[in-house]
Amino acid sequence: MLIDRYITRAQLNAFVIVFVSLAGLYFVFDAFTNMDEFSAHARKAGGLAKVLAAYYGYRLIWFFDATSPVISLASAMFALSWLERHNELTALLAAGVTRWRIARPTIVFAAVVTLAAATSRELVIPRIRHTFARNAQDLAGDQPAPFEARYDHRTEILFRGRTAQAAAMRIDAPSLLMPPQLGDYGPQIDATEAVWQPAGPDHPAGYLLSGVVEPPDIDGLAPLEASGRPVVLTRAGAAWLQPRQCFVVSDVTFEQLIGSTNWSQYSSTPELMRAIANPSLGVAADIPLRVHARVTTPLLDMALVLLGLPLVVGPSRRGVFVAVGLCVAMTVVYFLVVLGAHALASADMFSPSMGAWLPLLVLAPLAAWRAQPMWQ
Repeated sequence: MLIDRYITRAQLNAFVIVFVSLAGLYFVFDAFTNMDEFSAHARKAGGLAKVLAAYYGYRLIWFFDATSPVISLASAMFALSWLERHNELTALLAAGVTRWRIARPTIVFAAVVTLAAATSRELVIPRIRHTFARNAQDLAGDQPAPFEARYDHRTEILFRGRTAQAAAMRIDAPSLLMPPQLGDYGPQIDATEAVWQPAGPDHPAGYLLSGVVEPPDIDGLAPLEASGRPVVLTRAGAAWLQPRQCFVVSDVTFEQLIGSTNWSQYSSTPELMRAIANPSLGVAADIPLRVHARVTTPLLDMALVLLGLPLVVGPSRRGVFVAVGLCVAMTVVYFLVVLGAHALASADMFSPSMGAWLPLLVLAPLAAWRAQPMWQ
């Protein structure tokens, strides 16, 4: 137990130092690059310190999720290299302590970090993902961004518009191209703005269009239905609507409609599975790939640690700098395998399940083979 506490304390110190150093370098460089934007936003947001704390406080969670596997490996190698540098590793091996027993605290520490990252990925990040969509140039989320046309695959309505604003969940100058089976109003519905509305007591989820100019007599038109389900609500059937308003029912949320990567990259696994089952979305291969990757990522993180530890506690004795160089090269190969398989799956050259599981099928046996000397 004494050696466990000694190594764990050394690894924890190394983890904190490396994490704070890397995060500090990234945040300081990013803050100075965008200081003009932060200063301008600080005048209406309560001060520069408050703006920086809110902006980088959320991104600190993102940074932990993105870097935790590499920092876990780096801190483990630092803790074990510290033993090697002070000849404590030699003394432990001479006392009959096995390499596995020496490496066990670092493996347990890495497993704890991996579980913490997985928990954050499922419970914390999905709740704050909207903050990641706002960069330093759009801190308030009110800057208009170009809007790319997107289908609702259930109703076959093509949503078009000039710009979109994330904070207000609004599309400016929307022009909805209607399919032939919903062409009672004409080929399209044009309005001044469309705002996403979650489901409420008066209506299902969808978009409230205001300032409708086409068709001009929208207030007197009957609601549209498809397969017994409402598609477009008008004042003729929904008294809560104001003049020149209509409501277009859609299960495609604003995040999904504007093609934001935040909802897919930072959503929880249940949310991703609901998106796959949503007929309105017509998801591409990247969403099923992310679902499978949520299962394989913790296992791959542990495989990375097991690939690197034998460089320090294996039977072949290397210098610290040589071990670090080999570890960097091995980490590069690791990410090339993972990212390469994901890219092939996204390009439909692999199935999503194969793209997520292939790196584990390659790296897990390699990690077990590399770690075998520690068992001896």
